[in-house]
Amino acid sequence: MKLSYEEHGPVALLIASGDFTADSSDNFRRVAGERLGSGARSVVLDVANVTLADSAALESLLWLAEETARAGGALRLVSPQHALREALRLTRLSDRFECSETVEAAARSLR
Repeated sequence: MKLSYEEHGPVALLIASGDFTADSSDNFRRVAGERLGSGARSVVLDVANVTLADSAALESLLWLAEETARAGGALRLVSPQHALREALRLTRLSDRFECSETVEAAARSLR
């Protein structure tokens, strides 16, 4: 998975693309943890281009949701495509994540 980020004060924007699997979960947690460690409280995670999500990806999303809550913030997912939506639905995790259609809408929901 390719992962990039932007920092906007207390909100970090992470942009993921490709397969979000066990092979990429350690890097995802490292990058997300570094953003939280550098002062971000909330994370907007753009997953519009994530093509596959396995159980390790779901565990990483749960971890990030817990870490942002612990920091006094929140996690927002942006435009999850079919593969990720289906994985969340099948594991009954859909209700654990707030989703937005755009990065801007996700950021507004954090204010």
